[in-house]
Amino acid sequence: MLCWAVPAPAAEAPNSWLADDVALTKATISLLAAKDFAAVRERLDPKIGQVPDDRLRQLADMMSPGEPVSIETISATGTHNTQTGDSISRILLEYELTGKWVVVDAVIKTQASSKTLTGLYLTPNALPLSKLNAFHFLGKGPLQYLFLAGWIAAIGFTAFAIIIAFKQHRGWRRWALIVSTPLGLTPTLAVNWNTAQVWVMEAYSNQAGQVIPIFAFRYPMAFFSHTETRVPYFYVSAPLIAFGYLIWHWWRRRQPLASRADHATQ
Repeated sequence: MLCWAVPAPAAEAPNSWLADDVALTKATISLLAAKDFAAVRERLDPKIGQVPDDRLRQLADMMSPGEPVSIETISATGTHNTQTGDSISRILLEYELTGKWVVVDAVIKTQASSKTLTGLYLTPNALPLSKLNAFHFLGKGPLQYLFLAGWIAAIGFTAFAIIIAFKQHRGWRRWALIVSTPLGLTPTLAVNWNTAQVWVMEAYSNQAGQVIPIFAFRYPMAFFSHTETRVPYFYVSAPLIAFGYLIWHWWRRRQPLASRADHATQ
């Protein structure tokens, strides 16, 4: 589901199916905190099977008794069939309790107007996600710094190519080069800045395994973003047009002056 989940349009909130799923998740956590395990089981998908009381008690013990200090919706994404009303959503909530924060990760399936939870995970933290996953430059491993160096180099080469194109060309050629040089044409490599996990953003899985395309399109070629849990990550796709233009420009400058003059005359 994580591969094809898309953000729900903001226009549908707050009175949409996604808002209902957020409310269902909060209500289920309230039942769990109250240790009403029978009511919690009624909301779980039958395919999960009979979850034992011990497991539900472990989850309930993560929640402090009483009302939480605050509840923040970290992320609410999913897919929705407007004709049938069926949907699958992933809801991430962060509960601030006394002395700790608990992240609730719920997957909700809606079918024939019936909502069930196909997944429910709780993760306690000593700090909120905004602080726990904040960007910090120091204290990272060689892989993160090596990736960051390549990320900066790709941006630098692209900016250099844009400057040269602006100075060396006029008219439509200038603007065509300026617009096209930031285009990444290779699969996009990304790195989780906190965990050093590396993945290819265009990769997809099928019965044969993971498939990575030979070419891909990314504009601009390098940027940074955050995961659903606010972990920063960097990604880059090789700007082949910028690299090719710089190589061509370097080759032209190495030509003898007379040869370049003849070529210009032609």
